[in-house]
Amino acid sequence: MGSATNRNPARRLDDASSLAGLLEFRPRLTVVLVFLTLMVAVVGWRIARDTGARRVDVIAREAIGLFDAVSSAAVATALPDAAEASVRFRALAGVPIGFPRDDVDFVPVEVRRETLANRPAASLRFRYAGEEYLLVVSARDRLLGTPPDAAFPEGSFVSGERDGRSFVLWEREGASCIGVSEVDVTQAFDLVRRLFT
Repeated sequence: MGSATNRNPARRLDDASSLAGLLEFRPRLTVVLVFLTLMVAVVGWRIARDTGARRVDVIAREAIGLFDAVSSAAVATALPDAAEASVRFRALAGVPIGFPRDDVDFVPVEVRRETLANRPAASLRFRYAGEEYLLVVSARDRLLGTPPDAAFPEGSFVSGERDGRSFVLWEREGASCIGVSEVDVTQAFDLVRRLFT
C-alpha cells in the first residue's frame, strides 16, 4: 500500500520550492538533515582539536622558553666531551641518542633535567660552530605496552620559527625531540639531520 500522504507535485504551491518549503512539506527530512549537519560539524571540530598542531605549538613554545631561560654564557663549566654528555643525557632522558664525538665544532655545555609539555625531559645545551643550540628529548609514555598516538608520523620533521628562534621537532624511538636555536631554520634543520638522526 502507498503512503497516506498526498505527494502530488501539482498540488504544491510555487513558493514551496525554496528551503522554507522543505519545512512545510517534509519536516522529518529537515530534522534529519539538521542532525546530520550538526554531527558532521562536531566530528570535524573534534578532529581539528585533536590534531598534532596544538601539541606541536605547545612543545615549541615551551622549548623556546627553555632556550631563553638560561643562556649558555651563564654556565661556568663545560662538559669535558661528548661521551660524558651522552651518558648523562641517556641517564636523564631514558632514550639513547648519540652525540657526535669526532666533530670538533660540537661542544656540549650543560645537561639538565627539564619538564616539557608536562612530561619529564632531558635537555642538552651545546654550541656548534660558535652558535648556541638546545636539544630537549622527552620519552613518550606507554600505557599497557601500546605507544600513544604521535603528533605526526615517525621520521617526519616539523620546523618553524617563533619569536626570532627556530625549532625543529621530530619523533623517534619512542621520544619527542626538539632542537631550538637563534640560527636560520634551514641551518637548524640541517644540523639536526646531520647530528641526531
